[in-house]
Amino acid sequence: MMIFLTKKTLLLTTLFFLFSNCKSDIKETTDKTSKILPNGKHLIVEKINRKTTSIGIFTNHNYGVTHSFNYKITINPDNIKWNEGSGEPKSILFCNDTVYIRYLNERTIRMDTINKKTKYSYHTEVREIHQKFIDKRYFFNLLGDSYWIDILPNTYSRLQNENSKEYSIPNDNEITIEKNSLNLLKK
Repeated sequence: MMIFLTKKTLLLTTLFFLFSNCKSDIKETTDKTSKILPNGKHLIVEKINRKTTSIGIFTNHNYGVTHSFNYKITINPDNIKWNEGSGEPKSILFCNDTVYIRYLNERTIRMDTINKKTKYSYHTEVREIHQKFIDKRYFFNLLGDSYWIDILPNTYSRLQNENSKEYSIPNDNEITIEKNSLNLLKK
């Protein structure tokens, strides 16, 4: 009896694998924008778009298309690099001490409802994030480390009002935030 169940389980698993397996067709495109800012800095914005199409191997059915993107920023001649995954950069702030960036990040949040049955629902949330560039490099920037740290939104707002220069970063505006939501986030 046990051998029959094992063979049956193996057969069902094999059939499930054969009919539900998908192949992915991934297409990647890269867009680069380069501009000289009024302060003389050279800003390079690179956006990598990835379109993934899932197609059934045997059924040849299209099971869906997903789109993702990734921004990378380089500021020369200081060789400052920023790469925060799926965040979309909006503005960059140059101050006397360092560079600051403001970007939007969209994330999916799972909500659990536990009644007689557990149910899951998902919604997306857009967050405004502010970061400060920390440069611990030395000896012609060959040694040491540089990184970005999160700062509070009110710190960024205060710096905007001081002797700092803010410039918008070219982007496709795939992530936006409503003005009312933005005011609630700053409080």
